[in-house]
Amino acid sequence: MSDDPLTNFIARSLRAEVSDVRSEVVIKNRSVELERIRFRQEGEDRTVLVKRVPPDDSLEVQLLPFLARKTDRVPIVRSRGIPPPAVPAWPWLLTEELIDAPSACHGDPAAIVRAKAVVERAVANDQPALRALGARTLAPPTLVDRVAERALIDRPIDAEARSAADRLGELPTVLCHGDLVCANARQTDRGVVLVEWRRAYLGCGLLDVARLVADVAAFTGENERDDLFERYGELIGMTVTSDLKRAARLVEKAARAVLPD
Repeated sequence: MSDDPLTNFIARSLRAEVSDVRSEVVIKNRSVELERIRFRQEGEDRTVLVKRVPPDDSLEVQLLPFLARKTDRVPIVRSRGIPPPAVPAWPWLLTEELIDAPSACHGDPAAIVRAKAVVERAVANDQPALRALGARTLAPPTLVDRVAERALIDRPIDAEARSAADRLGELPTVLCHGDLVCANARQTDRGVVLVEWRRAYLGCGLLDVARLVADVAAFTGENERDDLFERYGELIGMTVTSDLKRAARLVEKAARAVLPD
């Protein structure tokens, strides 16, 4: 066994012999620390990523290992650490390193919608477990009420937005990514992988799609891809009408004010 703690840590996490282990800080601030670990395994250069987050923002540390056991549409998790409450250390994840993987928006964004639907189906029967891991239930009416309570937008929540939220509230509750944008959908050899699950919650899946539709338009400089709503509907067995699209856009815009940054 090596005398180097970092080498031993990577070897234990991967359950493999590794050599030439070295690290580089990618990001370090008050909200996140990212550290890329480079090493050699079986004669090949490889990397993994250590992500550390504050204890009060550790949903992803709790949630991602569970999701990774259910589907390959999320990053592969090698190990994690959740310090006891009395220990002043940040929770961490060791995952595959996808920092330099291109955004899936460079290809067909419909593949992002498919990846989202795959994750939803993978955990469709696991909502009690997801709640136990820290995922909140945020139905559309709840999101709109929180906006009104906090006065976080430049005009009052009108009857139209409340009606839209009530309509969306009738739809099934699913696991939502919470920030389904081009930067959080990476193209890999195995297909689209969705990263950054710290905003995940249980709610209306159409809000994820509305967020993606708006971001794809900003990413490409083209018109909004309404067909992504329809594609999502096909995948989950629902007809997404024009009224539902409009409702999703209204509520998603308001939801950005109350979901975490």
